[in-house]
Amino acid sequence: MVKKLTVVILAVLVSAMVFTQTITFWHTQVETDRQQRIRALAQIFEAQTGITVNLVPIEENEILEQIPRAVQAGTLPDVVEGGISPILLLGSQGFMDTELNAKIIEDFGDVYEGVSRLMQAPDGGYYGVPFHAWVQGIWYKANLFEERDLGAPTSWYNILTAAKALNDPANGFYGLILPKKADAYTEQVFSQIALSNGARPIDKDGNILFNTPEMIESFRFYKELGKYSRPGFTAVPEALNGYLNNEAAMVFYSTYIMDDIAVEEVQKNRVEHFDPKLVENTGFANFMVNIRPSSFGEVVGLGILNTSDNKDAAEQWVKFLMSGSNYIYWLHMAPGGMNPTRSSIAQMDEFLDNPVLERYGKDQITTIISALDTVERFEFMEGEIIEEMSILSGNFVIGRAINRMFANDWTPQQTAQWAQEEAERLLSD
Repeated sequence: MVKKLTVVILAVLVSAMVFTQTITFWHTQVETDRQQRIRALAQIFEAQTGITVNLVPIEENEILEQIPRAVQAGTLPDVVEGGISPILLLGSQGFMDTELNAKIIEDFGDVYEGVSRLMQAPDGGYYGVPFHAWVQGIWYKANLFEERDLGAPTSWYNILTAAKALNDPANGFYGLILPKKADAYTEQVFSQIALSNGARPIDKDGNILFNTPEMIESFRFYKELGKYSRPGFTAVPEALNGYLNNEAAMVFYSTYIMDDIAVEEVQKNRVEHFDPKLVENTGFANFMVNIRPSSFGEVVGLGILNTSDNKDAAEQWVKFLMSGSNYIYWLHMAPGGMNPTRSSIAQMDEFLDNPVLERYGKDQITTIISALDTVERFEFMEGEIIEEMSILSGNFVIGRAINRMFANDWTPQQTAQWAQEEAERLLSD
């Protein structure tokens, strides 16, 4: 792919047009190899259109700090690439061209509905165009499930049944790995469980709902799963290493785990022995259901700003990045972690032509990515943004509640009541 792209760059540079426009593009891909890829794409784009792209890499954790400075200095970019939080922050302050972003989604015609909803603005437009995404679900030892005739862990019943059946602590093997630290990972796992039970911390009217029967039932299920979990207040690295090291039958994780499971060099960076059969013995439950189905994930968007004086050029850049080989070249920066938000790209053989993705095969990749149609988060409800969730997430209310539930052996009711009071305190400040 790299050689092919280099040839294309050289070819198009020969016939390059005299550029007349420059746009500024903020992006969060700061790693050296990723920046090289983006520069290559910008060179091709300039040669094809005459438009120069001023690339500005910004650390993901710093982009929210950069936005107010750029607003004050009048130096906002024409296009920004970033996660939901910066896109929503700019959108909620009126800096996003919701009509133009909506037009691009409509022009493509194949952007997954679930990820689009996460970028929808109250005016019916979109704060950004969903660019790439990861999905969280349960990765499980499918061979063990088959041996015990267990159903795939897509329902509360199946998950708990499998956790009980496969739990074997005497031999250092557990039903699952469940996070219990007061961090974002715990909130992400609990989000999927709660949403599948129709529970949310806050509704559209700002009512705090931690003490509802649905939420208490979600805490109860989480605590029940803890009986069959690998011991400890697990964080992300321990969860990943535990699954790779064959310490548990199930783990909640995003699609960023795919290269760890499939590629020997990557797996050996985490555990001593490579398991060549792990990829074929691993299944992925891409949704969860109790009273309703739900998936959880993160979306990175491309947003064109209202302040841009070069909107036509910005639109061309966004469409260039999300089309054909250009799009696939970007996505292959992180195969499995960066998944296409356009269904036509997900089914292209060229997208699967990758050392990681080809190990899973077209059917499994398509199944994994199809979860993007049902992705949900606490921050969004029926097309509206629940802004208060950023305060609760920033203060790790859910993570701290679950951590205390296990550390203090609280009942689900005690846990829910603590979370209710903590949320009320934070949101009243």
